[in-house]
Amino acid sequence: MPVMPQAPDSLSARQWLLILVIAVAALMPGIFQIPAMDRDEARYAQASRQMLESGDLVDIRFQDVPRHVKPVGTYWLQAASAEILGGGPQAGIWAYRMPSLLAALGIVAMTAWLAARLGGATAGVAAGIVMALALITGVEARTAKTDALLVAAILAAQIALHRIATHPDRPDGFFGGGLRSPAAFWLFHGIGLLIKGPIVTLVAGTTIAAWCLWNRDRELLRRLYWLPGVALTLAVVAPWVIAITMKVGPGFLQESIGHALLGKVARGDDSHGAPPGYHSLFFLLVFWPGTALAAGGAMLAWTRRISPDIRFLICWIVPTVVVFEAVATKLPHYTYPTYPAMAVLAGLFLATGTDLVAGGKGRIAQRVLGVIAVLVSLLVAAVPVGAVIHLSGTVTPAAIAASGVGLVVVALMVRFLMDLSLARLVPLAAGVCVFYFLTFAVVAPSLDRLWIARSLQPVVATAATCETGPLVTAGFSEPSMVFVHGTKTRLSDAVGAVDVLEDQPTCALAVVERRQQDEFLATAAARGLKVEPAGQVQGLNYSRGKEIDITLYRVAPR
Repeated sequence: MPVMPQAPDSLSARQWLLILVIAVAALMPGIFQIPAMDRDEARYAQASRQMLESGDLVDIRFQDVPRHVKPVGTYWLQAASAEILGGGPQAGIWAYRMPSLLAALGIVAMTAWLAARLGGATAGVAAGIVMALALITGVEARTAKTDALLVAAILAAQIALHRIATHPDRPDGFFGGGLRSPAAFWLFHGIGLLIKGPIVTLVAGTTIAAWCLWNRDRELLRRLYWLPGVALTLAVVAPWVIAITMKVGPGFLQESIGHALLGKVARGDDSHGAPPGYHSLFFLLVFWPGTALAAGGAMLAWTRRISPDIRFLICWIVPTVVVFEAVATKLPHYTYPTYPAMAVLAGLFLATGTDLVAGGKGRIAQRVLGVIAVLVSLLVAAVPVGAVIHLSGTVTPAAIAASGVGLVVVALMVRFLMDLSLARLVPLAAGVCVFYFLTFAVVAPSLDRLWIARSLQPVVATAATCETGPLVTAGFSEPSMVFVHGTKTRLSDAVGAVDVLEDQPTCALAVVERRQQDEFLATAAARGLKVEPAGQVQGLNYSRGKEIDITLYRVAPR
Protein backbone atom coordinates (compact mmCIF):
# COMPACT_ATOMS: atom_id res chain seq x y z
CA MET A 1 0.00 0.00 0.00
CA PRO A 2 1.51 3.39 -0.94
CA VAL A 3 2.30 5.72 1.94
CA MET A 4 0.47 9.05 1.90
CA PRO A 5 2.99 11.88 1.93
CA GLN A 6 3.05 13.92 5.12
CA ALA A 7 1.55 17.38 4.88
CA PRO A 8 4.21 20.09 5.21
CA ASP A 9 2.32 21.78 8.04
CA SER A 10 2.03 18.68 10.24
CA LEU A 11 4.42 17.12 12.71
CA SER A 12 5.51 13.51 12.38
CA ALA A 13 5.25 11.05 15.25
CA ARG A 14 9.02 11.25 15.73
CA GLN A 15 8.89 15.04 15.94
CA TRP A 16 6.04 14.93 18.46
CA LEU A 17 8.02 12.42 20.51
CA LEU A 18 11.06 14.71 20.49
CA ILE A 19 8.97 17.66 21.70
CA LEU A 20 7.29 15.57 24.39
CA VAL A 21 10.54 14.08 25.69
CA ILE A 22 12.16 17.50 25.94
CA ALA A 23 9.07 19.00 27.58
CA VAL A 24 8.82 16.27 30.22
CA ALA A 25 12.57 16.34 30.87
CA ALA A 26 12.49 20.13 31.27
CA LEU A 27 9.30 20.48 33.31
CA MET A 28 8.94 17.43 35.57
CA PRO A 29 12.14 17.49 37.71
CA GLY A 30 11.32 18.99 41.09
CA ILE A 31 7.58 18.32 40.96
CA PHE A 32 7.97 15.55 43.55
CA GLN A 33 11.03 16.85 45.38
CA ILE A 34 10.48 20.56 46.07
CA PRO A 35 8.39 21.17 49.25
CA ALA A 36 5.29 23.35 49.26
CA MET A 37 6.31 26.90 48.42
CA ASP A 38 5.14 30.13 50.02
CA ARG A 39 2.98 31.92 49.57
CA ASP A 40 0.60 31.46 46.65
CA GLU A 41 1.24 27.77 46.07
CA ALA A 42 0.67 26.79 49.70
CA ARG A 43 -2.51 28.89 49.83
CA TYR A 44 -3.93 27.35 46.66
CA ALA A 45 -3.04 23.80 47.65
CA GLN A 46 -4.36 24.19 51.19
CA ALA A 47 -7.65 25.71 49.99
CA SER A 48 -8.02 22.84 47.51
CA ARG A 49 -7.27 20.34 50.28
CA GLN A 50 -9.95 21.91 52.47
CA MET A 51 -12.49 21.45 49.68
CA LEU A 52 -11.87 17.71 49.95
CA GLU A 53 -11.84 17.76 53.75
CA SER A 54 -15.08 19.70 54.04
CA GLY A 55 -16.87 18.45 50.93
CA ASP A 56 -17.71 22.08 50.08
CA LEU A 57 -16.83 22.59 46.40
CA VAL A 58 -18.38 26.07 46.20
CA ASP A 59 -16.77 28.26 48.86
CA ILE A 60 -12.99 28.74 48.84
CA ARG A 61 -11.25 29.04 52.19
CA PHE A 62 -7.78 28.99 53.71
CA GLN A 63 -8.54 27.67 57.18
CA ASP A 64 -11.46 29.91 58.22
CA VAL A 65 -10.49 32.85 55.99
CA PRO A 66 -12.40 33.26 52.69
CA ARG A 67 -10.22 33.24 49.55
CA HIS A 68 -12.38 35.23 47.20
CA VAL A 69 -9.63 36.71 45.06
CA LYS A 70 -9.83 34.12 42.24
CA PRO A 71 -12.58 31.89 40.82
CA VAL A 72 -12.90 28.22 41.58
CA GLY A 73 -11.49 26.48 38.49
CA THR A 74 -7.95 25.94 39.74
CA TYR A 75 -9.16 24.66 43.12
CA TRP A 76 -11.47 22.14 41.47
CA LEU A 77 -8.68 20.78 39.28
CA GLN A 78 -6.22 20.57 42.17
CA ALA A 79 -8.78 18.87 44.42
CA ALA A 80 -9.60 16.37 41.67
CA SER A 81 -5.91 15.66 41.11
CA ALA A 82 -5.28 15.11 44.83
CA GLU A 83 -8.28 12.79 45.10
CA ILE A 84 -7.51 10.77 41.95
CA LEU A 85 -3.71 10.70 41.96
CA GLY A 86 -2.85 11.29 45.61
CA GLY A 87 -5.56 9.30 47.35
CA GLY A 88 -7.31 12.18 49.07
CA PRO A 89 -6.74 15.51 50.82
CA GLN A 90 -3.54 14.43 52.57
CA ALA A 91 -1.79 13.92 49.23
CA GLY A 92 1.65 15.47 48.88
CA ILE A 93 2.16 18.79 47.16
CA TRP A 94 3.09 16.96 43.94
CA ALA A 95 -0.55 15.90 43.43
CA TYR A 96 -1.71 19.51 43.68
CA ARG A 97 0.95 20.50 41.12
CA MET A 98 -0.14 17.98 38.49
CA PRO A 99 -2.78 20.23 36.87
CA SER A 100 -0.11 22.91 36.34
CA LEU A 101 2.32 20.37 34.86
CA LEU A 102 -0.29 18.96 32.50
CA ALA A 103 -1.35 22.47 31.50
CA ALA A 104 2.28 23.37 30.76
CA LEU A 105 2.66 20.26 28.58
CA GLY A 106 -0.53 21.30 26.80
CA ILE A 107 0.89 24.79 26.24
CA VAL A 108 4.00 23.28 24.67
CA ALA A 109 1.95 20.98 22.43
CA MET A 110 -0.44 23.71 21.28
CA THR A 111 2.44 26.11 20.61
CA ALA A 112 4.22 23.49 18.50
CA TRP A 113 1.02 22.64 16.62
CA LEU A 114 0.23 26.29 15.83
CA ALA A 115 3.78 27.01 14.66
CA ALA A 116 3.74 23.92 12.43
CA ARG A 117 0.44 25.07 10.88
CA LEU A 118 1.93 28.47 10.12
CA GLY A 119 5.46 27.58 9.07
CA GLY A 120 5.98 23.85 8.75
CA ALA A 121 7.32 21.05 10.90
CA THR A 122 10.70 22.64 11.67
CA ALA A 123 8.99 25.76 12.97
CA GLY A 124 6.70 23.61 15.10
CA VAL A 125 9.53 21.63 16.67
CA ALA A 126 11.53 24.78 17.36
CA ALA A 127 8.58 26.66 18.87
CA GLY A 128 7.65 23.71 21.07
CA ILE A 129 11.21 23.37 22.37
CA VAL A 130 11.52 27.11 23.04
CA MET A 131 8.25 27.10 24.99
CA ALA A 132 9.20 23.99 26.97
CA LEU A 133 12.59 25.38 27.98
CA ALA A 134 11.43 28.90 28.91
CA LEU A 135 12.18 29.60 32.56
CA ILE A 136 8.70 30.93 33.13
CA THR A 137 7.13 27.72 31.81
CA GLY A 138 9.35 25.73 34.17
CA VAL A 139 8.37 27.81 37.17
CA GLU A 140 4.64 27.73 36.44
CA ALA A 141 4.67 23.99 35.67
CA ARG A 142 6.16 23.32 39.11
CA THR A 143 3.81 25.61 41.04
CA ALA A 144 0.31 24.68 42.17
CA LYS A 145 -1.50 27.86 41.19
CA THR A 146 -3.46 29.40 38.33
CA ASP A 147 -1.08 30.66 35.69
CA ALA A 148 -0.20 27.58 33.64
CA LEU A 149 -3.87 26.62 33.60
CA LEU A 150 -4.87 30.12 32.55
CA VAL A 151 -2.35 30.30 29.71
CA ALA A 152 -3.44 26.89 28.43
CA ALA A 153 -7.06 28.12 28.27
CA ILE A 154 -6.03 31.41 26.65
CA LEU A 155 -3.86 29.64 24.09
CA ALA A 156 -6.69 27.28 23.12
CA ALA A 157 -9.05 30.26 22.75
CA GLN A 158 -6.48 32.22 20.70
CA ILE A 159 -5.90 29.28 18.36
CA ALA A 160 -9.64 29.22 17.65
CA LEU A 161 -9.69 33.01 17.28
CA HIS A 162 -6.77 32.81 14.83
CA ARG A 163 -8.71 30.54 12.51
CA ILE A 164 -11.83 32.72 12.73
CA ALA A 165 -9.82 35.87 11.99
CA THR A 166 -7.55 34.62 9.21
CA HIS A 167 -10.10 32.56 7.24
CA PRO A 168 -13.01 34.95 6.59
CA ASP A 169 -13.81 33.16 3.33
CA ARG A 170 -14.96 30.02 5.17
CA PRO A 171 -18.70 30.19 5.92
CA ASP A 172 -18.40 28.24 9.16
CA GLY A 173 -21.27 28.04 11.57
CA PHE A 174 -20.98 28.33 15.32
CA PHE A 175 -19.59 24.80 15.58
CA GLY A 176 -17.72 24.76 12.26
CA GLY A 177 -14.03 24.05 12.63
CA GLY A 178 -14.15 21.73 15.63
CA LEU A 179 -11.65 22.87 18.27
CA ARG A 180 -10.94 25.98 16.18
CA SER A 181 -14.56 27.08 15.89
CA PRO A 182 -16.41 30.05 17.41
CA ALA A 183 -17.90 27.57 19.87
CA ALA A 184 -14.41 26.48 20.94
CA PHE A 185 -13.34 30.11 21.36
CA TRP A 186 -16.24 30.87 23.69
CA LEU A 187 -15.89 27.56 25.53
CA PHE A 188 -12.22 28.16 26.37
CA HIS A 189 -13.03 31.78 27.14
CA GLY A 190 -15.46 30.52 29.78
CA ILE A 191 -12.89 28.09 31.16
CA GLY A 192 -10.36 30.91 31.39
CA LEU A 193 -12.88 33.04 33.30
CA LEU A 194 -13.46 30.19 35.73
CA ILE A 195 -9.70 29.91 36.32
CA LYS A 196 -8.63 33.54 36.76
CA GLY A 197 -11.43 35.87 35.88
CA PRO A 198 -11.34 38.35 32.99
CA ILE A 199 -7.64 38.04 32.06
CA VAL A 200 -8.68 35.81 29.15
CA THR A 201 -11.16 38.53 28.12
CA LEU A 202 -8.39 41.13 28.19
CA VAL A 203 -6.08 39.09 25.93
CA ALA A 204 -8.82 38.10 23.48
CA GLY A 205 -10.43 41.54 23.56
CA THR A 206 -7.24 43.46 22.83
CA THR A 207 -6.37 40.98 20.06
CA ILE A 208 -9.79 41.45 18.44
CA ALA A 209 -9.67 45.24 18.78
CA ALA A 210 -6.16 45.50 17.34
CA TRP A 211 -7.06 43.15 14.45
CA CYS A 212 -10.16 45.12 13.50
CA LEU A 213 -8.39 48.47 13.73
CA TRP A 214 -5.33 47.35 11.80
CA ASN A 215 -7.38 45.76 9.01
CA ARG A 216 -10.07 48.46 9.12
CA ASP A 217 -12.60 45.67 9.00
CA ARG A 218 -15.20 44.53 11.52
CA GLU A 219 -15.93 41.21 9.81
CA LEU A 220 -14.27 39.33 12.67
CA LEU A 221 -16.89 40.68 15.07
CA ARG A 222 -19.68 39.20 12.98
CA ARG A 223 -17.98 35.83 12.72
CA LEU A 224 -17.73 35.41 16.49
CA TYR A 225 -21.46 34.63 16.90
CA TRP A 226 -21.84 36.74 20.02
CA LEU A 227 -25.27 35.65 21.16
CA PRO A 228 -24.68 31.88 21.30
CA GLY A 229 -21.06 32.53 22.27
CA VAL A 230 -21.85 34.59 25.35
CA ALA A 231 -24.55 32.07 26.23
CA LEU A 232 -21.97 29.24 26.10
CA THR A 233 -19.53 31.21 28.26
CA LEU A 234 -22.29 31.90 30.80
CA ALA A 235 -23.20 28.21 30.82
CA VAL A 236 -19.63 27.49 31.93
CA VAL A 237 -19.27 30.27 34.49
CA ALA A 238 -22.73 31.17 35.79
CA PRO A 239 -23.54 28.02 37.83
CA TRP A 240 -20.63 28.52 40.21
CA VAL A 241 -21.04 32.33 40.34
CA ILE A 242 -24.68 31.87 41.30
CA ALA A 243 -23.80 29.20 43.85
CA ILE A 244 -21.06 31.26 45.55
CA THR A 245 -23.26 34.37 45.57
CA MET A 246 -26.10 32.45 47.19
CA LYS A 247 -23.66 31.06 49.78
CA VAL A 248 -21.63 34.15 50.75
CA GLY A 249 -23.52 37.05 49.18
CA PRO A 250 -21.76 39.66 47.03
CA GLY A 251 -18.49 39.28 48.97
CA PHE A 252 -16.79 37.21 46.28
CA LEU A 253 -17.47 39.70 43.47
CA GLN A 254 -16.51 42.65 45.67
CA GLU A 255 -13.20 41.06 46.68
CA SER A 256 -12.25 39.53 43.33
CA ILE A 257 -13.17 42.52 41.16
CA GLY A 258 -12.79 45.40 43.59
CA HIS A 259 -9.51 44.37 45.22
CA ALA A 260 -7.84 41.57 43.29
CA LEU A 261 -8.48 43.09 39.84
CA LEU A 262 -9.17 46.83 39.99
CA GLY A 263 -6.84 47.24 42.96
CA LYS A 264 -3.91 46.22 40.77
CA VAL A 265 -4.61 48.79 38.06
CA ALA A 266 -4.04 52.11 39.79
CA ARG A 267 -1.58 51.11 42.50
CA GLY A 268 1.08 48.50 43.12
CA ASP A 269 -0.99 45.88 44.90
CA ASP A 270 0.72 43.68 47.54
CA SER A 271 4.01 45.63 47.15
CA HIS A 272 4.39 44.60 43.51
CA GLY A 273 4.42 48.02 41.89
CA ALA A 274 6.94 48.72 39.11
CA PRO A 275 7.45 51.31 36.35
CA PRO A 276 6.69 50.72 32.65
CA GLY A 277 9.36 48.61 30.96
CA TYR A 278 9.36 46.00 33.73
CA HIS A 279 7.86 43.23 31.59
CA SER A 280 10.12 43.97 28.63
CA LEU A 281 13.17 43.77 30.87
CA PHE A 282 12.10 40.59 32.64
CA PHE A 283 11.27 38.97 29.31
CA LEU A 284 15.01 38.70 28.66
CA LEU A 285 15.30 36.48 31.74
CA VAL A 286 12.06 34.50 31.92
CA PHE A 287 11.96 33.60 28.20
CA TRP A 288 15.52 32.22 28.38
CA PRO A 289 16.96 30.38 26.49
CA GLY A 290 14.52 31.60 23.82
CA THR A 291 15.95 35.06 24.37
CA ALA A 292 18.54 34.11 21.75
CA LEU A 293 15.77 34.11 19.12
CA ALA A 294 13.92 37.21 20.28
CA ALA A 295 15.56 39.64 17.87
CA GLY A 296 14.98 37.34 14.92
CA GLY A 297 11.36 36.78 15.91
CA ALA A 298 10.78 40.53 16.14
CA MET A 299 12.46 41.11 12.77
CA LEU A 300 10.34 38.42 11.15
CA ALA A 301 7.16 39.88 12.65
CA TRP A 302 7.93 43.33 11.26
CA THR A 303 9.07 42.31 7.80
CA ARG A 304 6.18 39.86 7.28
CA ARG A 305 3.47 41.87 9.00
CA ILE A 306 1.38 41.88 5.82
CA SER A 307 0.77 38.15 6.33
CA PRO A 308 -2.54 37.58 8.16
CA ASP A 309 -0.94 34.91 10.35
CA ILE A 310 1.92 37.16 11.43
CA ARG A 311 -0.40 40.10 11.86
CA PHE A 312 -2.57 38.06 14.19
CA LEU A 313 0.45 37.16 16.34
CA ILE A 314 1.40 40.85 16.56
CA CYS A 315 -2.16 41.76 17.56
CA TRP A 316 -1.95 39.07 20.22
CA ILE A 317 1.37 40.21 21.69
CA VAL A 318 1.66 43.98 21.49
CA PRO A 319 -1.65 45.24 22.97
CA THR A 320 -1.51 42.76 25.86
CA VAL A 321 2.05 43.75 26.77
CA VAL A 322 1.19 47.46 26.48
CA VAL A 323 -1.78 47.04 28.84
CA PHE A 324 0.27 45.17 31.45
CA GLU A 325 3.11 47.70 31.19
CA ALA A 326 0.56 50.43 31.95
CA VAL A 327 -0.96 48.62 34.95
CA ALA A 328 0.66 49.63 38.24
CA THR A 329 0.98 46.11 39.67
CA LYS A 330 3.54 44.00 37.84
CA LEU A 331 4.77 40.43 38.18
CA PRO A 332 6.74 38.45 35.57
CA HIS A 333 3.92 35.99 34.85
CA TYR A 334 1.39 38.69 33.90
CA THR A 335 2.57 38.69 30.26
CA TYR A 336 2.95 34.90 30.11
CA PRO A 337 -0.20 34.61 27.91
CA THR A 338 1.75 36.27 25.09
CA TYR A 339 4.74 33.93 25.27
CA PRO A 340 3.28 31.16 23.09
CA ALA A 341 2.90 33.71 20.29
CA MET A 342 6.49 34.83 20.85
CA ALA A 343 7.64 31.20 20.72
CA VAL A 344 5.77 30.73 17.44
CA LEU A 345 7.60 33.75 15.98
CA ALA A 346 10.90 32.32 17.26
CA GLY A 347 10.13 28.98 15.60
CA LEU A 348 9.17 30.64 12.32
CA PHE A 349 12.37 32.67 12.40
CA LEU A 350 14.55 29.64 13.00
CA ALA A 351 12.82 27.68 10.25
CA THR A 352 12.41 30.30 7.55
CA GLY A 353 13.91 33.65 8.47
CA THR A 354 17.50 33.43 9.70
CA ASP A 355 18.57 35.44 6.65
CA LEU A 356 16.86 38.45 8.27
CA VAL A 357 19.76 38.78 10.72
CA ALA A 358 22.52 38.17 8.20
CA GLY A 359 23.29 41.84 7.82
CA GLY A 360 22.30 45.43 8.58
CA LYS A 361 20.14 46.31 11.56
CA GLY A 362 18.97 42.72 11.92
CA ARG A 363 22.54 41.54 12.44
CA ILE A 364 23.17 44.23 15.06
CA ALA A 365 19.96 43.39 16.92
CA GLN A 366 20.76 39.67 16.85
CA ARG A 367 24.25 40.27 18.21
CA VAL A 368 22.93 42.43 21.04
CA LEU A 369 20.30 39.86 22.02
CA GLY A 370 22.90 37.12 21.59
CA VAL A 371 25.21 38.80 24.09
CA ILE A 372 22.28 39.21 26.48
CA ALA A 373 21.37 35.53 26.05
CA VAL A 374 24.92 34.49 26.93
CA LEU A 375 24.99 36.80 29.97
CA VAL A 376 21.67 35.41 31.17
CA SER A 377 23.04 31.89 30.64
CA LEU A 378 26.01 32.73 32.85
CA LEU A 379 23.68 34.17 35.49
CA VAL A 380 21.48 31.09 35.43
CA ALA A 381 24.51 28.78 35.60
CA ALA A 382 25.73 30.56 38.74
CA VAL A 383 22.44 30.15 40.62
CA PRO A 384 22.98 26.63 42.09
CA VAL A 385 26.42 27.36 43.57
CA GLY A 386 25.45 30.92 44.51
CA ALA A 387 22.29 29.81 46.32
CA VAL A 388 24.08 27.08 48.29
CA ILE A 389 26.91 29.39 49.33
CA HIS A 390 24.49 32.15 50.33
CA LEU A 391 22.30 29.85 52.40
CA SER A 392 24.85 27.50 53.94
CA GLY A 393 28.22 29.21 53.62
CA THR A 394 29.65 26.19 51.85
CA VAL A 395 29.24 24.39 48.54
CA THR A 396 27.96 20.91 47.75
CA PRO A 397 28.92 18.44 45.01
CA ALA A 398 25.38 18.66 43.61
CA ALA A 399 25.62 22.44 43.31
CA ILE A 400 29.03 22.20 41.64
CA ALA A 401 27.66 19.62 39.21
CA ALA A 402 24.61 21.77 38.40
CA SER A 403 26.66 24.91 37.82
CA GLY A 404 29.17 22.87 35.82
CA VAL A 405 26.40 21.70 33.51
CA GLY A 406 25.24 25.33 33.43
CA LEU A 407 28.62 26.32 32.01
CA VAL A 408 28.26 23.60 29.39
CA VAL A 409 24.89 25.18 28.53
CA VAL A 410 26.67 28.52 28.11
CA ALA A 411 29.02 26.90 25.59
CA LEU A 412 26.08 25.28 23.80
CA MET A 413 24.34 28.66 23.70
CA VAL A 414 27.39 30.26 22.06
CA ARG A 415 27.52 27.37 19.58
CA PHE A 416 23.82 27.82 18.80
CA LEU A 417 24.25 31.57 18.25
CA MET A 418 27.01 30.85 15.74
CA ASP A 419 24.68 28.62 13.71
CA LEU A 420 21.00 29.33 14.28
CA SER A 421 19.46 26.00 13.36
CA LEU A 422 17.29 23.25 14.78
CA ALA A 423 20.30 20.93 14.69
CA ARG A 424 22.04 23.22 17.21
CA LEU A 425 18.89 23.91 19.25
CA VAL A 426 18.34 20.26 20.19
CA PRO A 427 21.74 19.79 21.93
CA LEU A 428 21.16 23.10 23.74
CA ALA A 429 17.79 21.76 24.88
CA ALA A 430 19.41 18.56 26.15
CA GLY A 431 21.92 20.55 28.18
CA VAL A 432 19.20 22.78 29.65
CA CYS A 433 17.16 19.70 30.63
CA VAL A 434 20.12 18.20 32.53
CA PHE A 435 20.71 21.55 34.23
CA TYR A 436 17.04 21.79 35.23
CA PHE A 437 17.11 18.27 36.64
CA LEU A 438 20.12 18.95 38.85
CA THR A 439 18.84 22.36 39.91
CA PHE A 440 15.17 21.61 40.57
CA ALA A 441 15.28 17.95 41.59
CA VAL A 442 18.56 17.88 43.54
CA VAL A 443 19.89 21.28 44.60
CA ALA A 444 16.68 23.20 45.36
CA PRO A 445 15.13 20.51 47.61
CA SER A 446 18.39 20.26 49.58
CA LEU A 447 18.30 23.92 50.63
CA ASP A 448 16.88 23.16 54.06
CA ARG A 449 17.11 26.75 55.25
CA LEU A 450 14.45 27.69 52.69
CA TRP A 451 11.99 25.00 53.69
CA ILE A 452 11.18 25.99 57.26
CA ALA A 453 7.90 24.09 57.52
CA ARG A 454 9.56 20.89 56.30
CA SER A 455 12.53 21.35 58.63
CA LEU A 456 10.14 21.61 61.57
CA GLN A 457 8.49 18.26 60.84
CA PRO A 458 11.08 16.02 62.55
CA VAL A 459 11.44 18.49 65.42
CA VAL A 460 7.69 18.50 66.01
CA ALA A 461 7.49 14.72 65.70
CA THR A 462 10.23 14.26 68.32
CA ALA A 463 8.75 16.77 70.76
CA ALA A 464 5.13 15.71 70.45
CA THR A 465 3.62 13.91 73.43
CA CYS A 466 0.25 13.36 71.75
CA GLU A 467 -0.43 11.96 68.31
CA THR A 468 -2.78 14.80 67.29
CA GLY A 469 -1.84 17.64 69.60
CA PRO A 470 -2.42 21.22 68.38
CA LEU A 471 0.43 23.22 66.84
CA VAL A 472 0.43 27.01 67.09
CA THR A 473 2.85 29.51 65.55
CA ALA A 474 3.98 32.92 66.74
CA GLY A 475 5.99 35.09 64.37
CA PHE A 476 6.17 32.61 61.47
CA SER A 477 2.76 32.50 59.85
CA GLU A 478 3.51 31.43 56.28
CA PRO A 479 0.82 29.26 54.66
CA SER A 480 3.26 26.39 54.09
CA MET A 481 3.01 25.73 57.83
CA VAL A 482 -0.66 24.90 57.42
CA PHE A 483 -0.20 22.74 54.34
CA VAL A 484 2.74 20.79 55.80
CA HIS A 485 1.50 20.45 59.40
CA GLY A 486 -2.23 20.23 58.81
CA THR A 487 -5.35 22.35 58.53
CA LYS A 488 -5.69 22.67 62.33
CA THR A 489 -2.32 24.45 62.65
CA ARG A 490 -2.99 27.83 64.21
CA LEU A 491 -1.24 30.92 62.89
CA SER A 492 -1.12 33.34 65.82
CA ASP A 493 1.15 35.57 67.91
CA ALA A 494 2.93 35.33 71.24
CA VAL A 495 -0.20 35.77 73.36
CA GLY A 496 -2.19 33.39 71.18
CA ALA A 497 0.53 30.76 71.48
CA VAL A 498 0.40 30.96 75.27
CA ASP A 499 -3.40 30.68 75.13
CA VAL A 500 -3.14 27.40 73.21
CA LEU A 501 -0.50 25.95 75.56
CA GLU A 502 -2.54 26.98 78.56
CA ASP A 503 -5.69 25.44 77.12
CA GLN A 504 -4.05 22.11 76.21
CA PRO A 505 -0.87 21.86 78.31
CA THR A 506 -0.39 18.14 77.77
CA CYS A 507 -0.39 18.05 73.97
CA ALA A 508 0.07 21.54 72.50
CA LEU A 509 3.31 22.75 70.90
CA ALA A 510 4.23 26.35 70.07
CA VAL A 511 6.50 27.43 67.22
CA VAL A 512 7.91 30.77 68.37
CA GLU A 513 10.09 33.02 66.21
CA ARG A 514 12.86 34.95 67.95
CA ARG A 515 11.13 38.34 67.54
CA GLN A 516 8.11 37.03 69.46
CA GLN A 517 10.10 35.08 72.03
CA ASP A 518 10.42 37.70 74.80
CA GLU A 519 6.70 38.48 74.76
CA PHE A 520 5.87 34.78 74.67
CA LEU A 521 8.04 33.94 77.67
CA ALA A 522 6.87 36.98 79.62
CA THR A 523 3.20 36.15 79.00
CA ALA A 524 3.73 32.51 79.98
CA ALA A 525 5.53 33.53 83.19
CA ALA A 526 2.81 36.04 84.07
CA ARG A 527 0.24 33.26 83.85
CA GLY A 528 2.33 30.85 85.88
CA LEU A 529 2.85 28.58 82.89
CA LYS A 530 6.26 26.92 82.83
CA VAL A 531 7.45 26.19 79.28
CA GLU A 532 10.58 24.53 77.96
CA PRO A 533 12.31 24.51 74.57
CA ALA A 534 11.94 21.27 72.63
CA GLY A 535 13.86 22.05 69.45
CA GLN A 536 15.17 24.79 67.22
CA VAL A 537 15.18 25.59 63.50
CA GLN A 538 16.93 28.43 61.70
CA GLY A 539 16.44 29.55 58.15
CA LEU A 540 15.39 32.22 55.69
CA ASN A 541 11.81 33.38 55.23
CA TYR A 542 12.19 34.06 51.52
CA SER A 543 8.70 35.57 51.29
CA ARG A 544 9.87 38.42 53.51
CA GLY A 545 13.60 38.24 52.90
CA LYS A 546 14.29 37.86 56.62
CA GLU A 547 16.45 35.49 58.63
CA ILE A 548 14.40 33.65 61.23
CA ASP A 549 15.26 31.69 64.35
CA ILE A 550 12.48 29.44 65.60
CA THR A 551 12.24 27.64 68.93
CA LEU A 552 9.67 24.94 69.56
CA TYR A 553 8.15 25.15 73.03
CA ARG A 554 5.98 22.85 75.10
CA VAL A 555 4.65 22.98 78.64
CA ALA A 556 7.26 21.58 81.04
CA PRO A 557 6.24 18.46 82.95
CA ARG A 558 5.23 19.15 86.53
